[in-house]
Amino acid sequence: MAKIYSAISSKGGAGKTTLVTLIAGEYALRGKRVLLVDADGRLNLSGWWKLCHNKGNVPENISVAIAATRRAIESEIARLQHAFDLIIIDAPGVDSTVQETIIRSSDVVLSPIQPGIKEIEAAGQAAASVSDINDKSGSSIVHLNIRTRITVPGRNLEAYRYVRPFVADLRQAGYQTALLDTELFERNIYREIQNGLGTLQMQDLSDPVRKARLEVQALVEEIEIRSTADGRGAAA
Repeated sequence: MAKIYSAISSKGGAGKTTLVTLIAGEYALRGKRVLLVDADGRLNLSGWWKLCHNKGNVPENISVAIAATRRAIESEIARLQHAFDLIIIDAPGVDSTVQETIIRSSDVVLSPIQPGIKEIEAAGQAAASVSDINDKSGSSIVHLNIRTRITVPGRNLEAYRYVRPFVADLRQAGYQTALLDTELFERNIYREIQNGLGTLQMQDLSDPVRKARLEVQALVEEIEIRSTADGRGAAA
């Protein structure tokens, strides 16, 4: 049965689709059968997939489905969960009943955080939603925050410095969440692959691609460590 990840942020443009394609490419490279579910009405993920087909850059071990309603999401998961090793859902960038369905279906919820107040608040909302669902249903969904689009000058921004204590305050308040150590930097290659170039792992191994690959490998390893532990302890 497939493990289910979802990328959740109620802030549009937070970097969910980029995050999804980066980790999907890494898992696919490792031989995992990956299903990407585009549940966002903007259809950025399926748009990337269409461009990949048009340009002949179709990744191996990856499939894409569109499911924009609660019923469609539940149906796709029930139908395909035994055909794939990993299902990754790109959730809508709005707080909705669809988002709640996605969280309930997930083993791991990933929230990208850019160094901006709106993005940080959106990650906090996702953490609250996960904890609320865990409390009500007795489940152990893991919520992980990932800093994205980081720049060296950006590390001096007040918003960037606020991320770690913000997540620490959430944990102290009883929310089941954690901040990953691995960061995704602002890289041209991350933007370029969205134009139908396939996955990061398909690109020629130039120095910028090599650095990006190491970054994504570290991210996936950290997600694995967090998510394979006991549910409640995974975010500790």
